[in-house]
Amino acid sequence: MIDPDALCCVESVEVAGEAFAQHGSLFLEVTLRAAIVQPCSRCLEPVNAEFATEEEFDVTIPPGVETVDLTPTVLRLVLSAYDPNVRCKTDCRGLCPVCGTNLNEHPDHVCEDDASEPTRLRDLLS
Repeated sequence: MIDPDALCCVESVEVAGEAFAQHGSLFLEVTLRAAIVQPCSRCLEPVNAEFATEEEFDVTIPPGVETVDLTPTVLRLVLSAYDPNVRCKTDCRGLCPVCGTNLNEHPDHVCEDDASEPTRLRDLLS
């Protein structure tokens, strides 16, 4: 069973690099390392993914402020850099398009297509 709380969450983020402030802006040159749990693009099972990226960006420093929260900017960078088409394994078979059965767990699954009452996974999700 898929745990909905384990899908699409950022487990950890490490930020290392250099920053300097000039003319009301904070300029950063950082390396981001992140661990994300996201759904497999075929079967929706949680997949642990890790990545690292180097980024340069700047943040406006509001007048009279001594600290700047970088969390929203860093999370936006992390979420824009991860692979949305990750798979739990290279030969993932996905879900049955009729009933949604995980074909990795039930490789011999055959769905009888009942023409009188078609229930398709896409009908349930819309």
